[in-house]
Parts: sequence; C-alpha cells; structure tokens
Amino acid sequence: MKKNLLLLALLLHAGLALAVEPKEGVDYDLIKPTPPVGNGDQVEVIEFFMYTCPHCKNLDPALQEWRARLPENVKFEHMPAMFGGIANLHARAYFALQAIGEAERLHEAFFHEIHDKRNRLRNREALEKFLADNGVDLAKFRQAFDSFAVQTKANRAAALMRRYGIRAVPTLVVDGRYRVKNTPQVLEVTDALIQRTLSERGAK
Repeated sequence: MKKNLLLLALLLHAGLALAVEPKEGVDYDLIKPTPPVGNGDQVEVIEFFMYTCPHCKNLDPALQEWRARLPENVKFEHMPAMFGGIANLHARAYFALQAIGEAERLHEAFFHEIHDKRNRLRNREALEKFLADNGVDLAKFRQAFDSFAVQTKANRAAALMRRYGIRAVPTLVVDGRYRVKNTPQVLEVTDALIQRTLSERGAK
C-alpha cells in the first residue's frame, strides 16, 4: 500500500494524474476475456506502434518524456505492430536491433528517416542502407534479423495483438486488461489506469 501511495504522489507531482476517473468505452476499452487482477506491485504497459504511422511519430516525444518519469515498478515496452508487409519488416528490424543493443538509439531516427526524409524503408536493402549510415554493424544485424529469437519475438507480438484486439496504432495496453483509446489524454488515462491497477491489487 505504501508503494501505491508513493506512485500516486509521483504522478501528482508530475502533473499527470487525471482529475476525473477514466470511463470505459470513452477513454479505454476493457480487454475481453479480462484476466484476473494480478499480484505484486509490478505493472506492465505496452505501446503498440508502427514506424510508418504519423500518429505514432507525433506521440513519441511526449511518450518518451512520460516514460522517463515512470517509477521502477512500471515496466514499459515498445511493441512494433505486425500488420503485414512493411510493418512486419520494420517489426523484425526493431527486434533485431533490440537483440544487438541498438533499438533505443535508433528509435527516433527511424521516425525521422521515414516521415521527415520521406524514405519509407520499403525493403531490406533500403533498411540496411539506413542502418549502415547510422553506424549499425550489418553482420550482427543480419544474424539477429534471421535468428530464431527474433522470429519468436515477432510471433509473440502477433499473438499479443490478437489477444488485446489491436487494430490501430498507437495503442497502449495497461496490465493486459485495459486498451487505452488514442485521445489527447492518452498518457493521463494510462497513468490513472496504472493507479487503478495498483489500488485493485492493494485491496485484495
């Protein structure tokens, strides 16, 4: 309970807590079948995104600032969407870069390349040229890209999209229970749902 109160204080201090309780169907959808309330003080937040999505690009600066303020008991994860075609190519590239420790460094650069420089990175050749220009070891990237581990992560991403009913991006999912609607208050709603999750667990 003390940790719950600490999280609430941090969110209030950051000016991110909602003044009103988020409403189902307006601010978020309840994922069904809804899993039971978990245990402990760890809360998972997943952002499903695509590098070609302009809304994802526009949200990302605020999302990164918000992410930097999260307490240690909130686990945040970027999850590239597997909608087929170019989305799957970029998703596998993200997981490969993650495997070689380059995903965070190049996250913003991907958005810049696609949206500001109008280079859609439509195929692996264009993708690898972009990566080489940004100092990525292509031998390591290729090995990771074609690895079983990256295929496993891609399969997990596709499975989670089905489980959570992801049909558009960006979409944030809190605790595997709440699918946050993409509104101007998306991060405030996410904060409030994190609070709710911790409160529910504290009441068990």
